[in-house]
Amino acid sequence: MVAWRKFQVFMLAAALLVQAARVEACPFCSAVSLTFAQEIAQSQAAVIARLVEPPLAGSLSPRADGPLPKGKFAVVEVLKGSGLVEEAGLLGPDAAPIETILLEEKPVGSLYLLMGVEPPNLVWSSPIAVGDRAVEYLRKLGDLPEKGPDRLAFFQKHLEDPDETLARDAYDEFAVAPYEDVRGLESRMDPTQLLEWIENPKVQANRRRLYATMLGVCGTKADADRIAGILAGENLPPEKADVRSGLDALIACYVTLRGADGLDLVDRLFLDRKGRDVPFTETYAAVMALRFLGEESDIVPRERVLRSLRILLDEPKLADLVIADLARWQDWSAVDRLARLFEEADADNIFVREPVVNYLRACPLPEAATALTRLEKIDPEAVRRAATLAGFAGALAPNPAAKADGDDEPGAGRPATMAPVAGDDTALAAKIAPVIGDEGEEDDAEQPSPGPAANTAPAAGDGLRSFKWAAWAAIVAIVAFAARSALRPRPTPAGK
Repeated sequence: MVAWRKFQVFMLAAALLVQAARVEACPFCSAVSLTFAQEIAQSQAAVIARLVEPPLAGSLSPRADGPLPKGKFAVVEVLKGSGLVEEAGLLGPDAAPIETILLEEKPVGSLYLLMGVEPPNLVWSSPIAVGDRAVEYLRKLGDLPEKGPDRLAFFQKHLEDPDETLARDAYDEFAVAPYEDVRGLESRMDPTQLLEWIENPKVQANRRRLYATMLGVCGTKADADRIAGILAGENLPPEKADVRSGLDALIACYVTLRGADGLDLVDRLFLDRKGRDVPFTETYAAVMALRFLGEESDIVPRERVLRSLRILLDEPKLADLVIADLARWQDWSAVDRLARLFEEADADNIFVREPVVNYLRACPLPEAATALTRLEKIDPEAVRRAATLAGFAGALAPNPAAKADGDDEPGAGRPATMAPVAGDDTALAAKIAPVIGDEGEEDDAEQPSPGPAANTAPAAGDGLRSFKWAAWAAIVAIVAFAARSALRPRPTPAGK
């Protein structure tokens, strides 16, 4: 059961990573659902309608027989596709009602958002209940810029709206917005309000991640001190323990506000595990934050980020968390350490051998090739598996948009799965199969939320790079996890 739960976690992580990679999104946020704007954009007609005839009495009962219950609605206001709505005979004094499935009991006169497709006989979506404030909110969506800080400024006002429907939609708008747009909102953010939400244990973890990301843009060193207290868990009573959820974003926020020196605290609390029982989830969150800082932030020199990542090379069961990062950022200082890690691997961390091999294959130094030849004699099967995983990752990795001379379309001069070119980090993607560390059974109850941190924060214009980065990392992680599970020794039944 433990192995199955872990596998489910990895499948969820992959789904979230690939979903996050499809958009240039807030680095630590994952949209809960499509936003109202996205749903309306995908529809051909959208209306505000009033319920005029609820489903028949008893049809909403779980034991009810027959077709699904339907309600009838009268159009009150057209948000999109007025010509189509009129053509369907749904406007004017003799308008026909809209009839569609309704699975809740609401009084006559209740307002709903309905969206339709397939004109001229429009097929309508399930109704979404809306109040008067939500109707006003929906009216304004069409007048907003398609993207940019000015768009987010509108949704910022609704992030903790008393109407949960609006609060959720505002969060989702931030979650799918480019990180550059969030940064562009800096002068219009309220760091005091953001910190209040972060320190409120009732705020959901996904929203705390967003608020920490926003605070990292607009906060001060004094705010960093408050975040440091949360990271250390200082004076936190049990009822406030939840303020440490969303730890990856909180760590990134703290370091962004404090600067490179902030990594000293991160190293001490989450990465240096000698003689300390640090939960895997906290170490994993720190790695996610470091990936963001190294990939998309210029606050901390990458060499300083790498120094923190290399701390985990002293943890044989966790070293594979960071080996791919070292290779991707071309840190070839660990050749000897990783070769030794391969040689000394035992049943508890045998899975580290594949990422070590792929690191050595990517490394251009002659000592890496020498080490690889030596290690292949120790475990030729590990070298073979590493090549398989790396090939799988390379096949999945989309290439960054690039133009050949005279091409009009991005990437027109290079096929979708081409050979890597010099200077392109796709070359490393084809050699390095990233894997996720073994959290151990003691940390099974809580797993890290990968969110977009796992694929780093995509800067505006780098969507393809982010997709490549996350998609192969997520999918190969599952394959690597399965391989590691297969390699673990199983207890011999009694009497065998």
